[in-house]
Amino acid sequence: MKPINPAKYRNRISFQREDEYQTDEGHWVTEWIDVAEIGKVWAEIKSVRGNEFIMAGANAVDVTARITIRYNKRVTDDMKIKYGDRMYDITFINNLEERNIELEILASEIRQ
Repeated sequence: MKPINPAKYRNRISFQREDEYQTDEGHWVTEWIDVAEIGKVWAEIKSVRGNEFIMAGANAVDVTARITIRYNKRVTDDMKIKYGDRMYDITFINNLEERNIELEILASEIRQ
């Protein structure tokens, strides 16, 4: 088994989940908050190159980043990823080689 190089995880990210609550005035508000049980994790973020879009086919045109983290069973595709001021929608989560060692997350950046 090939060991993981911890130096490749140089970006600090957090996962967010949609939360809905009612204000004192009775209005329902929806916001994205950090998932406390996951916390901040170290990740490798790589931008997807144009030729990867072509090879991946038309369904993956909106994927802009490949994010790799250590395996965490709590990560789901209904979450968002926050990296500094940037936000990413999770498109696909791949448990690399089904070994529960690393997760590869394909994500699209949310442009604001």
